[in-house]
Amino acid sequence: MHGSENKFENRNHGWGHAEHWRMNFGQRGWIRPTVLRVLESGQKNGIEIMDSIQEMSRGWWRPSPGSIYPLLEQLTSEGIIKKNATGKYELTKTYKKESGPINDTEDIITKMEGSASYLEELAQSNSKEFVEYKERIKKMAKRLSDLG
Repeated sequence: MHGSENKFENRNHGWGHAEHWRMNFGQRGWIRPTVLRVLESGQKNGIEIMDSIQEMSRGWWRPSPGSIYPLLEQLTSEGIIKKNATGKYELTKTYKKESGPINDTEDIITKMEGSASYLEELAQSNSKEFVEYKERIKKMAKRLSDLG
């Protein structure tokens, strides 16, 4: 495929963030890493995981229970996650040890895009938490801007 024919080859065609999610969320193979990313932020039950994914996609996609719960069972049987006494799923030490630091530039950029979306929503909500980190965010934005 040539660059213009493959919509996944270059993810920055000037499209908005929503279009990025539409290309990725709901695509086969994306639910597993997305669920793991959600659980990296803390313990959640199945409904909370579905809610988080819906929020991450800005309402564009909500996975069905039929896709989430079998995956949670599979991840549990693989020892990647466990269900705690409160009924919430959490990552195991095995996952944390094996996942290690991110080394792939694409993964780093994807995480940064997701973080930027979160910070935008935090700023719009006039959260005290945003105010607390505003100066650090400005410094980081300047550093990134200076890259090119």
